[in-house]
Amino acid sequence: MRFVEPKTEEQQARAALFRARERLVHQRTELVNALRGLLYEFGHVLPQGIAQIKRVAAVLDDPACDLPTLVQEECRDLLA
Repeated sequence: MRFVEPKTEEQQARAALFRARERLVHQRTELVNALRGLLYEFGHVLPQGIAQIKRVAAVLDDPACDLPTLVQEECRDLLA
């Protein structure tokens, strides 16, 4: 049987920080995908990727935007 050395507090802190960051990235990805899906239902097709989030803001800020007010508010909440 092999014995392993217990993790130090520093190692545990780094692992906890890594897991928290991964969780935040996952949540951000979920939000962006939800936003893209919502806009897709109303005919606005956007490419994948977090860099395209500026296009979502441009669609919402467009004065000729044909999205219902409720959808625009939801999209702005997701962007925030």
